Amino acid sequence: KQASKQASKQASKQASKQRLIGLDLFRISAALIVMLFHSAIHIGCNYGIFQPFILMGAVFMTGFFMLSGYSLYYIYEEKNLLDIKYIINYYKKRLSGIMPVYYVTAILYIIFLGRETILQNIIIAPIEILGLQSAFSSLFGYSHNGGTWFISCILLCYVFFPLIQNIVKQMEIKYKAIVFIINTAVLLYSPFIVHVFKTSWIYSNPFFRILEFMDGILLAGMFQDFKKIKFICKILFNKAVILFECVLLVIGVTILYKAGIACGDYMLYSVVCLPLFCLMLPALAYIKLGSLDNSKIIKYLSQISYCFFLAQFFVWPLIRIMEINNNVLKIVISVILCVIIAVVLNYFIEKPVKKWITG
Repeated sequence: KQASKQASKQASKQASKQRLIGLDLFRISAALIVMLFHSAIHIGCNYGIFQPFILMGAVFMTGFFMLSGYSLYYIYEEKNLLDIKYIINYYKKRLSGIMPVYYVTAILYIIFLGRETILQNIIIAPIEILGLQSAFSSLFGYSHNGGTWFISCILLCYVFFPLIQNIVKQMEIKYKAIVFIINTAVLLYSPFIVHVFKTSWIYSNPFFRILEFMDGILLAGMFQDFKKIKFICKILFNKAVILFECVLLVIGVTILYKAGIACGDYMLYSVVCLPLFCLMLPALAYIKLGSLDNSKIIKYLSQISYCFFLAQFFVWPLIRIMEINNNVLKIVISVILCVIIAVVLNYFIEKPVKKWITG
C-alpha cells in the first residue's frame, strides 16, 4: 500500500509538470524546416531569398537530437530510471511512440516505392526491424534508410538515456559544464576532419547524434542551476534575444552557403547552429507565452511532428504524380498533404498502439 501510494504521488507530481510550450514551438519549427528542405531537394521547391537557408535545413536534425535529450531529462528528472518498474515503463513509452509508425511506414515504402529485390529486403530486414541501419553508413541510400536513419539513431539515444540521466543527475554543475564543453568541442571539430580528409560523412553516424542528445541532457541538467541566477535569465531568456538568435541563425547559414563553404555538409554548419541551439533551448524552456502556453493546437502539432516527418515519404511521389508547376501551389499542397497523412498516422496507428502497449 505504502509503495503504491508513493508511486501514485510521484506519478501525480510528474503529471503536474508544466508543459514547455516554447520547446513545442521549436519542435514544430524544426519539423517544418526539415520538411521544406526535403521539398527543395525532392520536388524542386524554391524559397527565394531563404533558399540557401532552406537548402541547409538538415542542420535542424541537430536541433531535434538536442531537443529530445533536453525534453526527456525534464520529463524524467524526478524518476529513478535504474528502478526496474520505472525503466520498463520508460522503454514501453519510448518504443511504442516510435516503432509502430516506423514499421508501417517502412512496409508501405517497400511495397509501393522500394526498388530493391525481395531477396535484398529479406537480407536487410533484421537490421531494419531492430533499427540498426545507422550503424551502416553505406545503407543511407538504400530503400527508406535515407530518412529512417534518424529513427535508428534516436533509438540508440533512448536506450542509453536512463544511464546518462542517472549520471548527470549526480554530477555537480562544474562537471556537467566540463562534459558539455568536451562534447560540444568534439561535435564542432569532427566535421572539419571529414572536410579536410574527405572521410565518410558523419551526418547519420549514431555516435555524433548521441553526443548531440547528451548535450541536450546536460543543458537541461544545468538549467536548474542557471535559472536561479536572475541576471542571466534577464539577459538570455527573453523573447527579443530568442528572435535575435533566430535571425542570426538564418543569416549565418546563408552567408556560409553563399560563400560556397562545404555546401551540403550539414554537420560542418554546426559551427553556427549548435551554439545557437544551446542558447535557444533553455530560453524557450524558460519563457512564458501568455495565452499560447495552453494552446491545444500547438500541443497537437508538436505531438504529430514525428508522424509529420515520416509522412514525407509518401508526399513527394504524390506531388510528382500531380505534376504541379506553380511553385507556391506546390509548397502549399505539400504541407497540407504532410499534415493530413501525419494526422492519419497519429490517429490510426501511433495513438491506439501506444495506448494498447502502455495501458
